[in-house]
Amino acid sequence: MNITSPSSNNSVFTITSDSTWPSISFQTDATGPHTWNWKIIWGSFSQSGTANTASNQWDAQSAVANYGGTLTVTAQSGDQTAVAAVKIKGTNPSPNDVTQFLASNPNSAGFDKILIQESGCRHFNAVGEPIKSFDNGYGMCQLTKPTPSFEQVWNWKSNITGGLSLFATKVSAATNYLSQAGRSFTQDQLKYESVCRWNGGSYHEWDNSQSLWVRHPNILCDSATGNIGWDMTDTENTGKTEAQLHQRDRASYGAAPGSNSHWKYSGVCYADKVLG
Repeated sequence: MNITSPSSNNSVFTITSDSTWPSISFQTDATGPHTWNWKIIWGSFSQSGTANTASNQWDAQSAVANYGGTLTVTAQSGDQTAVAAVKIKGTNPSPNDVTQFLASNPNSAGFDKILIQESGCRHFNAVGEPIKSFDNGYGMCQLTKPTPSFEQVWNWKSNITGGLSLFATKVSAATNYLSQAGRSFTQDQLKYESVCRWNGGSYHEWDNSQSLWVRHPNILCDSATGNIGWDMTDTENTGKTEAQLHQRDRASYGAAPGSNSHWKYSGVCYADKVLG
């Protein structure tokens, strides 16, 4: 028995820019009922299942919707089997697609700025696979922790929905932080505090002398990057300019800061970059 469709192994099927999964029709040269065992894998993500048909044809579209990567299908008819593998790749949405999808979700105002910073509103790389950062951030929102689902990794709409849900927890944490001890804050401060926490840490500290929240005063940011800065209370940084610190450290930016590094990823700098 042979699988006659798709016509060649490793055929490529493409998800549309509006996240519609393609029809992927499998057919053998046998007759009668068939069992189709399938598994789709991309990186550390996988999903599998079984389908039964009364004929020698099966469309994998509904089974693999929201997943991408390498799909391997084993067809069985009686004591005969055949195996085929295909590739599923993605297509980036247009900026207008992203804007419209965000508008359809509540409490999404301003989230586009985070998407621009994280990925330039792109979900897939040049070969049609989800964007992945060195620290395992996936897709348009660069979802990292908690680890996104297979669906959130491959469906850009699910990725944004997951990002919005995560951002809501940051807004809640920011609200609780700024309102502690009955302290007051502005909506602008809430915005900066929330965006800062998307990247990590708090943006503000309480200034007792002025009785108000202020930006952490000891963080100097590298304006040539998106979220790198220096703690100016570190004696290795004290007295140096941004230009001097950038020149000293820029060669090490390609990886996470080590134990001997005097720069760090900073939510404060991230918020400054995103919000201006």
